[in-house]
Amino acid sequence: MTEETNILHLEGTLTIKTVPETRDRLVAALKSARDSNHPLEINISEDCNCDLTLPQLLVAAQTAADADGFGIRIRAAQDGAFATTLERAGFAGTGVDGSILRINGDN
Repeated sequence: MTEETNILHLEGTLTIKTVPETRDRLVAALKSARDSNHPLEINISEDCNCDLTLPQLLVAAQTAADADGFGIRIRAAQDGAFATTLERAGFAGTGVDGSILRINGDN
């Protein structure tokens, strides 16, 4: 039997201009996950238009989920826009040993 998961798909423009809408969607998804006592999976579109606002929101969401005792899994393509944003900000990328970006242990 597989564990049930709440899924939130983030796509399109995910920048400071759309932060209120993205935040509202995240808050609603967090509430749903907490109420159902199931983890939340956040799928980030490979071709989204994102800036550093998105990782900031995700860190805040992770903090809220941790406080409420449930998990968040973030899925994003290793060669997608989110990975590029993290790499440009110096938070991720190919390591000295040739390792690639991994989010929650997944490619």
